[in-house]
Amino acid sequence: MQNILRRLPALSFASAACVSRLWNSLCNHILSSPKLASAVSLNPSLEDAVNEVVDKVLSEPIRPHFVLASVGPSFSLQEAFQLIDSSKLGSRVPMVINICEGVIGRDVHRDQFVEVQWEVSEDEDYVAERGIILTVGFLPGLKACIVPLLFQHKGPRSLLVDEFVMDIRESVSAVSDSASPAGIILFADPKTDIKPVLQTIEYAFPEETFIVGDGCSKFLYRSDSRNNITRSPDSSCAAVALTFARDRNRPLGIGETQFHVMLSTGISPVGYMYRAVYVECRKSLTRLTALRETLPERLDGQAILDESPIIVDIINGGKECQDCCHFLPLFWS
Repeated sequence: MQNILRRLPALSFASAACVSRLWNSLCNHILSSPKLASAVSLNPSLEDAVNEVVDKVLSEPIRPHFVLASVGPSFSLQEAFQLIDSSKLGSRVPMVINICEGVIGRDVHRDQFVEVQWEVSEDEDYVAERGIILTVGFLPGLKACIVPLLFQHKGPRSLLVDEFVMDIRESVSAVSDSASPAGIILFADPKTDIKPVLQTIEYAFPEETFIVGDGCSKFLYRSDSRNNITRSPDSSCAAVALTFARDRNRPLGIGETQFHVMLSTGISPVGYMYRAVYVECRKSLTRLTALRETLPERLDGQAILDESPIIVDIINGGKECQDCCHFLPLFWS
């Protein structure tokens, strides 16, 4: 029975959990570990792209605790928000959607990882800036909620940072035995200087609280309807924090969720691909300028060598490597 239930899509799985106590227990056992479901669609139609990523993330058992979405700059942020908001993900799930500079994740059609950075083009039919990545998270034993960072309209633009920290503490204390969140994903408006805010948060919460996010993007958010945090009508949102608090009433058999934060410039199964745009040969020097497939700006030869230690070994040492010698024609083409 457990093998059958774990093969159901999310909506059917939710219905099966309501059949009986036995089935509910089996479903809880299947979803006893943290899970992230993510999908990327590069469909030029926003409605089709949203449907594709939603169907993909709900193709396996999951109970959405939070929703994150990033769309290309050619898509309407408001329209994308409304489409996701009215989808099958649930009306009470905290959600943040923002405009991104690119997408990286598993493509809904090829089921392979793709990495795309948007390019600027004067061609009206150019669709490379249209795409969406949707991530749905399930974190048993944790509660997710959204807390906005506000600023005053009257007088100089003043961020209510202290109130922001207190709001986070209050929202966490309402569901947890601690006033410090397990983690924060922060999204800030481009006009907001987020550095002093980060300094205050870092001082207010322990080192175990991870803080990640996007410090310069347009965003929209939907808070849990149970979030009662309110502010003066003379204030507006400058940033928003998706916070995770350890649930004091977590079910039995649920362990501790540990978070690990790492930085990456992207992924590629074989490494970066370069296209030479200028080569100048001298007696003792070859000057190279190239374009990398994921970056719009040109790179000089030294920058390429600094980022590609395997290529350095091949060129400088004259060594051949069975796994990477195919870089040579790409590098020098």
